[in-house]
Order: sequence, then C-alpha cells, then structure tokens
Amino acid sequence: MSRSPFIRCDGVSKSFGASRVIDSLQLDIFQGEFVSLLGPSGSGKTTLLTMIAGFERPSEGGIWLDGYRIDDLAPHRRNMGMVFQNYALFPHMSVAENVGFPLRMRKIARSEARTRIARALEMVELGHLAERRPSQLSGGQQQRVALARALVFEPRVVLMDEPLGALDKRLREQMQLDIRDLHRRLGLTIVFVTHDQSEALTMSDRIAVFNNGRIEQIGTPEVIYDRPATRFVAEFIGETNLMTGKVAETGADGSVIALPGNTRIRVHQRLEPGVDVSICLRPERLHLGGKGGNVLSCQVTDRVYMGDHLRVALDGPDGTLIGRLPCSANGLRAGMPINASFTPEDCWVLPA
Repeated sequence: MSRSPFIRCDGVSKSFGASRVIDSLQLDIFQGEFVSLLGPSGSGKTTLLTMIAGFERPSEGGIWLDGYRIDDLAPHRRNMGMVFQNYALFPHMSVAENVGFPLRMRKIARSEARTRIARALEMVELGHLAERRPSQLSGGQQQRVALARALVFEPRVVLMDEPLGALDKRLREQMQLDIRDLHRRLGLTIVFVTHDQSEALTMSDRIAVFNNGRIEQIGTPEVIYDRPATRFVAEFIGETNLMTGKVAETGADGSVIALPGNTRIRVHQRLEPGVDVSICLRPERLHLGGKGGNVLSCQVTDRVYMGDHLRVALDGPDGTLIGRLPCSANGLRAGMPINASFTPEDCWVLPA
C-alpha cells in the first residue's frame, strides 16, 4: 500500500516580477523523512522552503500538509520549526529564554514551558548552559540553541535553511551527525536546504537536486551519486569524469560504446545503438592496471597528495580524467604512460 505524502508541493511556481524562480514544481515528502533541497545559488531551493514555511505564497499551484492545503495559512499556524543560517538568537536573552521564546508566543504555561525548555536543551546537550547569553557560546553551541528553539514546541516539521554554513569544517561535520541522530531518535520530518553536496549525502534520506527552478532528480543519496539522471546532476554531485561517445552495439549483458580514437567501453546498461551518450565515471572507481574490464591508455599529467588519497590527473582518450587513488601509488609522475581501468558496473551512462 502506498503512503500518502505528509508535505505535497503540487505544480508550485513562484515569480518575482518577470523572474520565474520556481517553475511547475512537484515534490512529495513523507512523514519522518529527511529531505535535502540541494542546488547552486539561485536555483530556487530557499524560495521553496520559504513557501512551505509560509513566508511566501506560490504564484501558481498549491502546498499541502497532512492532506490540508496551507497556502493561506499564516506561518505561526503551520506548526513548523525553522532554523536559519545566522541562528537569529536574541542577544539580550539567556539560552533558556531564547529556547522558550516560541512557547511564550504560544502562551504555554510557565511550568509546562520550563519542562519543555529543559527537555529541548538536553536533546542538544546544552542543559548546563541554560543561563548563558548567546555571546558567551561558540558557533556550534549557538546553532544547537537555534535547533532546540525549533524543537521546543514539538513541531510537525523542521525547516532548515543552510543552518551549518557559518561553521568551520570540524564543527559542521559534527553538527551534521548530531542533526542526523536527532532526526532518527525523534522521528522528525526535516526539510533541509544546502548547496553542500557532501552535507546532503551524509544527512539525507532523499535528495532533491535543483537547477533553474526545477528538480532535475530526486532520490536516495546512493541513487543520486551512482545513477545521476542528467549531466548537471552528475557534475554537481561530487567530482566526476564524463566521456562522450556513441552506442556501437547492444547485447543481453549490456552495450558497447565507441569513444574517440576507436576506444571501446563496455557498460552494463542496454542502450539503443547509434545514440550519442555520456559515460559518468567517479574518480574512486578508476583503477591502475588493466584488470577492470575496460582499459584506457593514458598519460599522467599531475598528482596531488591529499592525505588519505592521491588525486591524479590523466590524459585519456576523451580528454582529462581524474582518479582518486591510494597513497601507495605514489610512484606516479607527470609524463608517465599508464593503463587505467574500470568495470562495466563502475560507470553509468547518461544522455549526451
């Protein structure tokens, strides 16, 4: 039996004057899901979030929450928590007062509010800092306060707009894991806006990849990374190699693609002969030697030591290829001829 969506965006468009920021968008989010809206600046992801929150209204289409249309519902009546990139904490209030502010606006009794504030602060492991002011906290602690404030009134949905963008790399990675853990423990429905691909891959149940006001692809992190639907998705989600060619033949076990210079690549997808295609190959799937099934004659043009791997640039039959190789391959030098290989299952074929 199929589930009904908890949040539904049906044919949603948004225009600001002559500029169409969201174009006939369809998106279903299910209860308890963590869905990331991922895309470059200006792709429409934050505009969609503000429409779900109620700060903007769709120009066309509608938004539903648990079966009820909410286009005309004021933000405070949607029962959604919001976490912003800049935290938006009140500097003159203590941590506890900041967290309790949504309860005060909802006229929750003081005794009940104290209990909820304490519980929310314990969720984010800040109970011992309840009396401090935001200026006395680190960036990571301030973000935890903002998260506790979004959770304290027990919202049905938590919306997050680039909430980790102001943190340094170590804090950002720790907060990713903390938010993911809270999501799983509390069964929250979270809609998370980010332009950081690794952040989306780390945290999400599903990722919606935005481009020019449309969703190019939505799927699990594994599907988005391993089986991108378009060149844009392939190039935006992590580093990738794209080789162009033409389908030369197709059989029961896959297809053969002819690259420039008469190099032939076998893939496991069955494709229409004569069609122009692009082969997507992730750098970590490229191996040294000729044991992978598909072998490319290359020449090393550059190598960079990255700590846990070597990033190697190769001149291949269809331009530059990037490999992510183990540090044990440190004998590679610019100008060295080498064979690089990968299996038919290591690559994915896209429309050209």
